[in-house]
Amino acid sequence: MDNVTHTLCGFALGEAFFREKHGRRAVTISAWASNLPDVDVAVLLTRDPGAIVLRRSFGHSLLLLPFWIAGLSWIFKKRYSDMAYVDILKIVGVNAGAHVVFDLINSFGVQLLWPLSARRWEWSIVFIVDLFLAACLAAPHLVRLSKRWRPRLKEASRAGLAAAALYLLACAGLRARAMSLLRATEPGASFVYAFPEPFGPLRWHGVARYPGVWRQRLVEPLAGRALAEPDVPTDDGAPAVAAAAASPFGRRLLTFFKAPVWSAAPEPGGTRVSIRDLRFSSLTLRHEGFGFSFDVGPDGRAVPRGVRIW
Repeated sequence: MDNVTHTLCGFALGEAFFREKHGRRAVTISAWASNLPDVDVAVLLTRDPGAIVLRRSFGHSLLLLPFWIAGLSWIFKKRYSDMAYVDILKIVGVNAGAHVVFDLINSFGVQLLWPLSARRWEWSIVFIVDLFLAACLAAPHLVRLSKRWRPRLKEASRAGLAAAALYLLACAGLRARAMSLLRATEPGASFVYAFPEPFGPLRWHGVARYPGVWRQRLVEPLAGRALAEPDVPTDDGAPAVAAAAASPFGRRLLTFFKAPVWSAAPEPGGTRVSIRDLRFSSLTLRHEGFGFSFDVGPDGRAVPRGVRIW
């Protein structure tokens, strides 16, 4: 999820479960801890085009997250010396864990077992930015508008968290329905997947894999239909594509991309190969997203050329 939603979740958890015992500082700790796993955003500062592959990796890994939690708790113990370390550890742990869960619910994926595995786990039930989910978590703060209501902030925050949980359950149910419709519509596909679209769970970006092409569907689970969208060809069999896919950078990308689309275009002295992922395109916004390109020479050597925007 986006960091605004993560922070709102931290505020909600702090107000709902920790402020009564530990005071306002518990909310401060919660807000910071709710963004702790995003420590791996530091990889983007390297300006390496492939750094995005390491997003949601070492900061979100279940193997390394306990060390990040312990470290941030130690820092807050220095700041709030009268608080028990175990209490700070509890607040930081709950919020960091909630962050990982909120990142699992969208289609970007989380490398839960990094560095042992590059596999990305995801539930793909909401878009990366979901305004309704953020509204559920922000709404409790409306009680701050009245002095008479402010003592009810704890109950309001719990209600906001409950509303968010119910919304996510509804999203999960609608995605399950979307996947069922997609499988029924594309029985011959080797792979089908439903990516969340922006603006709520009533529309899903369905993709179905066939030799040399991705078939797209705009799936509307409540209406019970999967509407045909333009097919997307992919040049998987081109020799230059095979060379790019087998290169070190290509192998890194394929641990990240879910529905890769390859294209190869001859150029003087070689072939320009491009790859993008349908998970980052939107049928609602009519946006194809971003990808990467390679220059492949006559000798089959693939040289990455960086990010491309479609």
